[in-house]
Parts: sequence; structure tokens; C-alpha cells
Amino acid sequence: MRITFINVGYGDAILFQGENGYTALLDGGGNLEEEFAGNCFRIRAVDYLQKQGITHLNDVIISHIHEDHVCGLEEILRLIPTDHLYVSYFLEPFSSARPLTPGPQAPRSVVLYTKALNAYCRILKQRMQSGQAIHVLKAGEQLPLTEGLTATILGPKPASIQHYLRRIEQVFKSESEEEVTRLLGELDATSNHTSLLIKFETAGLSLLAAADNCPREWGDVPIDLFKNVNVLKLPHHGQKDAVSEQYMQIMPLEIVVTTSASDRRYHSANPEVYERLLAMHQGSAPLRFLFTDEREYPPYFSQPEGFQATTLVVDSGKIVPEFIKI
Repeated sequence: MRITFINVGYGDAILFQGENGYTALLDGGGNLEEEFAGNCFRIRAVDYLQKQGITHLNDVIISHIHEDHVCGLEEILRLIPTDHLYVSYFLEPFSSARPLTPGPQAPRSVVLYTKALNAYCRILKQRMQSGQAIHVLKAGEQLPLTEGLTATILGPKPASIQHYLRRIEQVFKSESEEEVTRLLGELDATSNHTSLLIKFETAGLSLLAAADNCPREWGDVPIDLFKNVNVLKLPHHGQKDAVSEQYMQIMPLEIVVTTSASDRRYHSANPEVYERLLAMHQGSAPLRFLFTDEREYPPYFSQPEGFQATTLVVDSGKIVPEFIKI
């Protein structure tokens, strides 16, 4: 199994490729022109897939609704045949929703959230109209995705989903621009709490893919389920709320991956996070930090030639990173 973190700048796009031809994608990054213009190392997820000759996806998983996770998927699903789509929300009321527009004074974060919400609704409608499969994931499920790869759904909390869906129903029913804008702001602020938290297990590697689901939301997860995690995709792009001693200090971590843009906007890829992870690290081998969009991050990382993706492979029992340059 090869697990690839595509350099989509600030965002998540994680590709799984099995030796049997299996392919899956967890999120698809964003689709903002300014994220990619003038940067020769960042690459849209759809372009990366096409350059790698991927013409079919068995599974696509959407972790939650934010621009940097959802908006890159729309073109992927249009161009690349996909067998199954997995989401964390019940299909109604999204599948019958109208496009939304926030008021002119809405902050940029709300505008971007609205782009993602509208894109998500279009994705669902297109698949439902074409009769393609959509599966709603719930905490506690275990998916045997393919031979040698299992996904265990650890989150989100059912209460977080219920709270979020109540706001979704309200925003699509409202006729008031002011109320729509207010509700979109609340949805943007709480969408991270509804992120899928997934543990992927294959021979020699146990990846916790946290999207933006931060440890303060993990209270319903049995603690033992974290005890074999040796690769962590940091939640929330490595912002301060990404780590907790309660959970990370029991993980036999070997590699921590941060999917953050090299400008470290929003205080992402925060150095305090890596200091804390090093302080709690219990393993015999050194802890290795990988960054999807960095070239130099002293003292944690150096790959000065740049790259479009980072792939993890298991070789002779060791997890080996490969930096992919197209």
C-alpha cells in the first residue's frame, strides 16, 4: 500500500494505492486560483491524479465541508469515474438544497465555507441523479476497503453531527440574508467538529487521518484504539489545538504529517505543536516530521528541491517517505 499526501497547499488530499490496483482518495484539497498561481510545487489534486495516470477511483471520502477539503473534489468526480462516495452527513437536506450566498459584509472565511457547502450539494445531487452510490459513515463502523487496508471510523461524535444538521436545515429554510449569513458563520465555526476521524490500517502502518477533527472532540473514542497509531496526519493543519498529551503520548508515533501551506497561515504548522510532540514522544526511534508544502522548516524538515507529493511505503518493516517531483 502506498499512501500519498498531495501538495495542495493549505488543504488535505490523501491518495491510497494498493498493489492490486485499488485507488482511493480522502478529500481533494481546494480550488482557489491564488493557492496554486505562481507556485510550481503545489498542484491541484485532479492534476496530480491525471499526471499519475489514475483513471479510476474505487472510493472517495469527504471528511467535512470546508473549501480546502471539498472544492478540489468536484472536478475529480466529474472527470474520474468513482465507484463509491463516503460522507459523514445524512443526505437530506443537502441533496435538495438551493445555492446560498452570504451577505456582502460576510468575512472571507464564511464566503469560502459557502463555496464549499454549495460544491458539496452539487456533488451529492450529481451522484444521486446518475444513480451512483453514496454511503453515510458513522463512528464505530469498520470498512474493509480492499485486501490489506481497513478503515475504522472513530468520529465525529453523533451529537456534533446532529447540532450541525439542525443549523443546515435552518440555513436552507431561511429567507433572511442576515440570518443566512449568521447561520453560515456558525456552520463554518463548527464544521471542523463534524470531520471524519479515521484510522487506516495496513501491514506495518496505522494512520490516524484526523482531517480537522481535533483531540478535544475525541472523548467518545475508546483510548485503546489510538495505541497502535504510528503515523499521524495532524488535525487542523498543525494549529495549536492539534495535539493533546492524553492521546498522542500513547501513540507509538514514527511519522507526523502536516498538510499546511508554507506561509503557515492561521498559525498552522505551529512550532509549539512540534515541541510538544517531541516532549511526549516515547518511541525508541526518532520522531520524523513531514510537511506537504515546506522546503525548509528548521530544525524539523529539509527538502530543498521541492516536491508535489509525499508518499509513505512500508519497506522491510520500516515506513519510508518518498518525495514525488513531477
